[in-house]
Amino acid sequence: MGFLDVFNKTKEPEIILESWSPVCDIQAFVEKSDTCYYLYLWGNQTSEQRFMKSCWICNRIKAPKTLDAKAMKNGQAPMMPEEFVAHDLKGMELEADKLEIVWFAEGDAASLLSDGQLICVIPGWADAENGFYGYSKYAKGMGNYAWELTNAESVLMKRTVDSKAIWAGLNGEYWPQVQAAHMEVLENFFGKHEKYFAIDGGKFPARALVTGTYNGVVYGITVGMSLIPMPRIEQYVMDSELTKLHRIELGFAATEQYRTLCELFYSTMSSLAAYPWQEITFFSHGHTVPFEAIDGFGAILFINPRLISALEQPEYKDYLADMSLLWLIPLTMQEYDYIMSEGSRALLEQAEDLENIHIFDGNPKFINE
Repeated sequence: MGFLDVFNKTKEPEIILESWSPVCDIQAFVEKSDTCYYLYLWGNQTSEQRFMKSCWICNRIKAPKTLDAKAMKNGQAPMMPEEFVAHDLKGMELEADKLEIVWFAEGDAASLLSDGQLICVIPGWADAENGFYGYSKYAKGMGNYAWELTNAESVLMKRTVDSKAIWAGLNGEYWPQVQAAHMEVLENFFGKHEKYFAIDGGKFPARALVTGTYNGVVYGITVGMSLIPMPRIEQYVMDSELTKLHRIELGFAATEQYRTLCELFYSTMSSLAAYPWQEITFFSHGHTVPFEAIDGFGAILFINPRLISALEQPEYKDYLADMSLLWLIPLTMQEYDYIMSEGSRALLEQAEDLENIHIFDGNPKFINE
């Protein structure tokens, strides 16, 4: 056997299945190499924030006794050591035509099914730096490149089935029903709407911003953000709180004299409406983002009226009840510096008129010196 014969025995890995997230800049694909199968999530491919998550699915050939150091050294996908392999140690094959990738509802994680059975999952909390790559049906224990699926299978399968149903529901004429439900809620809140702006750029999912005026206050509130739960928030809040916090809409309110300023804010809200899925993150009560477009102010504070009973909010009902509105409140640089050092709770304690902190009137709401 000559040199070229040996060289040609190693083939380039083959992508046998791929899918793009419906809402995040993430590609999922299944790769078949000479030695094993892997599921990958490749995100933000053209930016400096690009990332790659990988999870071993199964070995195709005899499992090594120890870590596949040779493959790792050559930058190839390593096989799972036999200690952590739950399938035949001689290897196994997948049938490409029976495979299906299902995206989680947040759009940042995915499951792999084979003939309808869950075989691999890379959840949003997978982090190779912490030694967790994901789950595989064919892994045993806490393997090097995948953890055993058994204990998490029922929960993850339900999540997979639920997510698949959500995406199927958003694949048809869903918007008129969503739009009508939101418009009813908002017009019950501020009366007949004044303007309706599409803020989705013609891309899925549909989003809008609706404005109205009541008692000398101009309101602008988004519609459609809450269709998709935000990524990563489940890693920071308890399950009992998650259903009220992971789906949001954004709102801004200002006195009539600042109606022109509202137009500027609506543009900002249009950008923020897509931000959680573009950056794989979330907005929540007490979060801030820089915003220097108003003279004397330097940031925006997000406030959830569910957590401050004095604040008004639209009365979302029926299926819209499982979501939160976040009011956007401009902060001065002094207030922003304070929140960075002391936290949002401490800043809220400085408010003299908590009931109206969400209504911009040109004055600081927390520290006025």
